[in-house]
Amino acid sequence: MIYAVIDTNVIVSALLSQNRTVSAPFAVLKAVFQGIITPILSEAILKEYSEVLKREKFGFDQKKIELLLEQLKGQSVFVHPPHTKKKIPDMKDICFYEAAFVYEDIGGLLITGNMKHFPDCPFAVTPALMKEKILNK
Repeated sequence: MIYAVIDTNVIVSALLSQNRTVSAPFAVLKAVFQGIITPILSEAILKEYSEVLKREKFGFDQKKIELLLEQLKGQSVFVHPPHTKKKIPDMKDICFYEAAFVYEDIGGLLITGNMKHFPDCPFAVTPALMKEKILNK
């Protein structure tokens, strides 16, 4: 079982993918629904998902987004992470770091397309690296 926090940018990229057979973000989302990856969620992450995925600029069907969020909640572990003193370049993303940190001891990951937001984070991986891990199991 792979436990991972999935950064919002990975979900957005998955939903916007034109060629889903090669899209690493889509492979990550697919692995969630196949039960290969168990998402780690917190209230702050759910709030971020909801706010971003409902932005008009993406043009996502709002009913489908609600269904997606419900499915994600149903397949996730929910955490109430403690605040860390970790400083990252974009402190708006600290909720992702803190949630993943809860599962770090058992190999929990943070899957993000913005590695520069998580420098020196040993458990942060790109969607491409995660896709490679999933396919090479």
